[in-house]
Amino acid sequence: MNYFQILGVGFGIVALLKPFYMHVLPWDENKFIAETYTEERPNWILPIAIMGLVLVCYTWYKELTTEIRYSLIITIMFSLTAIKAVFFIFDYSKFQKWVAGLLIKNKGKNVVIVDVFAGIFGLVLIAASFFLL
Repeated sequence: MNYFQILGVGFGIVALLKPFYMHVLPWDENKFIAETYTEERPNWILPIAIMGLVLVCYTWYKELTTEIRYSLIITIMFSLTAIKAVFFIFDYSKFQKWVAGLLIKNKGKNVVIVDVFAGIFGLVLIAASFFLL
């Protein structure tokens, strides 16, 4: 397996299983989300966001310095994670308000919809990793 397959399969599995580990397992996921994304940015978010952006940069470096067919697809899909990292760093309050809004509307059922789309995204990422690379 090359770097892009490992990245795509690893990240894809985490995304694919998100609806399961967030909503099927018996626990209060809405309480967990509310406690994780508090109004004041938790101390752990900044280092995690920076590490995520470093990984995205490294992925682009690998994209530009290797010639693996269709790796650009995985690179672009993985780069979408940078959007969340940028919000964590530069506008956390807007992200937190969005999450709080998701938890309030329809008793948090909109969170399930977001996580189902994350699962579909993960499935597409895994498929692309196996069938294109």
